[in-house]
Amino acid sequence: MRLVAGAIRFVMPGKTRQPSERFLARRSGLGMTIRGMESDHSRSSWHCSRWASPFSHRQAQGRMAICPCKRAQQGSTFSRSKRRVLRARAEVTLRVVEALPPQSNPSLDAIEFELNPHLKILEITDAQGHKLGFDRSGRLGSPKVSVRLAEPIKMAGTQTSGALAKLTFRYEGVLPPQPLDYITKDGILLRDESRWYPAVDLSAFTESQITITVPSNWNAVTSGQPQGSTSAGPAAIYRWRTSRAVSSRAIVAFPAQGPCGPAFRDVSPSPPLPYDVSACFPPEQAKTGDRLAIEIAALLRTYSNLEGPYPHSTLTIVKGFPNQGGAVGYSAPGFLVVSEDVVKFHDYPGYAPEFLPHEIAHQWFPIEVTLAREEDGWLAESLAEYLAWRYLRERDPARARRMVAQAMRDALAPEPLPPLSLGLRLFALEGESVTHATLYQRGMLVFRTLETVIDRERVDRVLREYYQRYAGKAASIADFRRLCEEISGRNLRWFFDYFIEGTRIPQVAIRRTRSAAPNEVSGEIILRNVPPEFNVRVEMRLETAGGPVEHSVATRGEVTPFTATTPQPVTRITLDPDQRILRWTEAAERNRRQRALLAGIDKLEQAGQFSRAAQICTQALALDPENLASNEQQIRFELGRLLYRGERFTAALPEFERVLALGSLDPMASDLQRAWSRVYRARIESRRGHAAAARAEAQAGLAIKSPAVQTRVSWPDAPARESSAAEELRALAGQAVH
Repeated sequence: MRLVAGAIRFVMPGKTRQPSERFLARRSGLGMTIRGMESDHSRSSWHCSRWASPFSHRQAQGRMAICPCKRAQQGSTFSRSKRRVLRARAEVTLRVVEALPPQSNPSLDAIEFELNPHLKILEITDAQGHKLGFDRSGRLGSPKVSVRLAEPIKMAGTQTSGALAKLTFRYEGVLPPQPLDYITKDGILLRDESRWYPAVDLSAFTESQITITVPSNWNAVTSGQPQGSTSAGPAAIYRWRTSRAVSSRAIVAFPAQGPCGPAFRDVSPSPPLPYDVSACFPPEQAKTGDRLAIEIAALLRTYSNLEGPYPHSTLTIVKGFPNQGGAVGYSAPGFLVVSEDVVKFHDYPGYAPEFLPHEIAHQWFPIEVTLAREEDGWLAESLAEYLAWRYLRERDPARARRMVAQAMRDALAPEPLPPLSLGLRLFALEGESVTHATLYQRGMLVFRTLETVIDRERVDRVLREYYQRYAGKAASIADFRRLCEEISGRNLRWFFDYFIEGTRIPQVAIRRTRSAAPNEVSGEIILRNVPPEFNVRVEMRLETAGGPVEHSVATRGEVTPFTATTPQPVTRITLDPDQRILRWTEAAERNRRQRALLAGIDKLEQAGQFSRAAQICTQALALDPENLASNEQQIRFELGRLLYRGERFTAALPEFERVLALGSLDPMASDLQRAWSRVYRARIESRRGHAAAARAEAQAGLAIKSPAVQTRVSWPDAPARESSAAEELRALAGQAVH
């Protein structure tokens, strides 16, 4: 038998749905530790940790009142205590949608729910008001709750289908703090995976009615359409209702001076698209909210054309994550919560350019098409990253190329490489850098490689059909593969076995052979570390005196001969110039060798062996004299810092000077290293007694107008002390004056 939710009613302080926790630093390829830097480039995305259940919630209705309060106070007021009590009432109606065959005649005596074990259940009643018994799991930390029914539900026969079970839960408690969930005086965000409400299936699609009660100077947003708000003394009550089933019961609440700003309607296409975008920002940030809304409207238009119509009538963007630095975001059906830094630095060139495109892509995948299993995470984070790249490719090609170059280098940095088939389990099994390199970067590159196998037009057809066929349902990588095979007319088992299940990475090389004519170029494309069925289309750029000529070859087996005719003799061949194929490159190989060599310098520095650590940095630079891996700036910064700690100031100064002139694939990391190079140069001049020179260095550093200058970090010489380059530079400028 299978049940679906028919009604849910909530009364509690706080709620929101859980995305997949990214919090991944945009570090350069070496993975050197800059403590505190993670938060400046962190991202979070959708993640579901609860999967298939014998019961699912569909066509659910709910009401909820929320307020962070202490036990002795009314539910609509705040306590200055750090512990915020969540009090709730949830009315849940479960409907039988699948019955067992008539020959079997069992009955359902109990229903298993999940509820956060930190929440105390005060009472559970049925539709007749009978108090029901329940049993909580004896396992530490388990959310399982078995509710014993007063009257068993027959599980066999056609008459069973449609039978209802109506239950009301009353409960309260203090939820433990999580990276994305919070109930504070500055805001509320509770995800589905925090299990703040009783559920038989967290990933189910439900229709909901939600009433949220918060302090009178607060606002609240959830999925659906607002049904009005009222004031009740010190409280404000907001009512929301979904017109269609959605995959989350998430809410966000926040202090606000009045309602959200007026909706921005995208009117640029003809006819106008049927959705509104509004921003819930403080009045002083209203203009920034308008600019964000305009970009989000453009994203919704682009993705609607690519994947299928945006499934909601509105999208609301809310500022949240109080006191969390960096680009942090959480996507739920019809709304997006972003951190303060996203609001402040959105307009700065190079600040997390793929952040908004990635988060908005989640409105389709996996919010509208959810995942059948955690292992299907390639269809969540990897797909969102791929769609973000597609958007940037049209809007900002330079940033899109940088995104791919960084992924081609860093995706192959983990050793050993984990399989993409681990999906969302990577968040629990691996560290942030490995998860980011695998699920985001390598996964995105696999989608790009798929384009070279079945071509981009067919990939687009697959995405549209995948969305149309599975919207409002859960789907798997196996479902996606079947669609790829259906549309391409090819057996693609080798592709998914190799790139998703496996960990081998192809090596692609070109070997020129003797040509029969002057304007003819011949050669062989050589594939290594691939199965016999491996087949991709390899692009190449043929350089001639008259300009480049584009050519492509569909590979067959390990060696594929080719011949191309050009107007003039070919002087050079560039293989895969746009890096469309996930493969080993010279940059990726050099990056890995540098990482391996530099892995031990932290311990050497902790032991005070600054000279030895500096020598290793010099050796790492020698591994990549052409700087193909784009790591030189970071290595030279580390080298200069180690020389400074060893009081070799004369040697340190030119290293920091080179850092100022160099760049990397990460603009924010480059800005951070330039700003701190100014800090160290000013410190050296100050220690030498050169006040004017120290002041000049500090002022030059303060002239760097980048979010990275405001980023608070800690360095190994003072690991317990966080500060920003701006703070240090202002202090140094003041010292120089005196």
